[in-house]
Amino acid sequence: MAGKKVITGYRGRRVLVLGLARSGVSAMRLLLAEGAIVSGADESARIDVPKDLAGASAHLGPFSAGLLDGMDEIIVSPGIAIDNPLMLEARSRSIPLTSELELGARFARGHLIGVTGSNGKSTTVTMIGEILKMAGRRAIVCGNVGLPFTSVVKDLGPGDFFVLEISSFQLETISTFRPEVAGILNLTPDHLDRYHDVEDYYRFKARIVENCDAKDTFFYNALDKRCASIAEAFPGAKVPFSSEGPVEGGVFLDERGRLVRERGGEIESFLDRSELGVFGLHNVENALAAVASLTPFDVSNDACRRALSEFKGLPHRMEKVAVVRGVTYYNDSKGTNVEATMMTLKGLDHPAVLIAGGHDKGGDFTKLVPLLTHVKAIVTIGEAAPLIEEAIGSVVPIARAATMQDAVETAARTAQPGEIVLLSPACASFDMFRNFEHRGEVFAECVKELQR
Repeated sequence: MAGKKVITGYRGRRVLVLGLARSGVSAMRLLLAEGAIVSGADESARIDVPKDLAGASAHLGPFSAGLLDGMDEIIVSPGIAIDNPLMLEARSRSIPLTSELELGARFARGHLIGVTGSNGKSTTVTMIGEILKMAGRRAIVCGNVGLPFTSVVKDLGPGDFFVLEISSFQLETISTFRPEVAGILNLTPDHLDRYHDVEDYYRFKARIVENCDAKDTFFYNALDKRCASIAEAFPGAKVPFSSEGPVEGGVFLDERGRLVRERGGEIESFLDRSELGVFGLHNVENALAAVASLTPFDVSNDACRRALSEFKGLPHRMEKVAVVRGVTYYNDSKGTNVEATMMTLKGLDHPAVLIAGGHDKGGDFTKLVPLLTHVKAIVTIGEAAPLIEEAIGSVVPIARAATMQDAVETAARTAQPGEIVLLSPACASFDMFRNFEHRGEVFAECVKELQR
């Protein structure tokens, strides 16, 4: 952190917040409470500015360079890309660009556990939070998971825990952000519609450890070569996790199907895989990562076992929707990239009809082919439908659907009792839906219509 200026007070400081969705509005509230002179701006003219922000000025509509005049700092919401012309103009004027994540960290008094990766972040941070609460510790899960860090940063004190889900977008504009424990779950191509190339994306992910030192801890997927490479250069403690057998000083799935960890030279089992409350190998890895993140703290095996066995997953992540005429329907709408869907397919042990497609983020759909062992048919939707069909070829039967209702009805005609219908799109949702949650909700409603 040497040579990096740390902001210690905001009274009288002129700050512009770019992007007025949840994190931007939350940042404005915190800054106003700290005495800053706050302006907010969003390119959408349809944003409703909350009434409690009356102490700030707001600009809605196209950005202009005049917004930067007189500003001491700019807080950047994750939706604003770093190559936005206004961002480039701010850099040319040497105005500091700061993420909402870093703004929150300046006020945090508790432990910071930061988790990033291409897939599994939301589930992992929620597991960490549940383990901590089971152990009797105060913890808030926030960040990219949906609850802005700045909205809760004053709610905890020393000895408590902020468990942060962190996206590459949030890491683009950090300068001093430093989690006491940092983790990378996996690194696979994603957001290629935002970044110049995949290495650019990986570089931003790796920034989570940029300011860490010898007192900090890094937990990482030992099976991911990029994560392992980052670990080699990490100056502090390293805790690997693996779903394919032992890793020294880490947490792993052993040959007997037990989730175990090495502590003080002893191998301790904390959960049988059959006890885990959620489905799939990817969730085994999430559970291993969650326990690995707590290595620096005194958290018992019993707390880990009880929390992980009782955790039933998050909405839109292999969420069981219903059983209709013997067919089980799963909502995995959070599968917004190819690699997320790959992890879900690896966990299948029943014949399945897969519903996939949406807005293409530059993924390689041919990667799905080796994992179609249990997939008897695919129904494609959205803009990426022809790309998926071309990548899959004649490996399995494919049908195209114009709407989600059409897709569910087509899948229902194909699946037999004892089989499953799986929505795991391998794509973003913005071509047909507001977000992945909306897509999952529409899927669930279509399934319920089948029941009726």
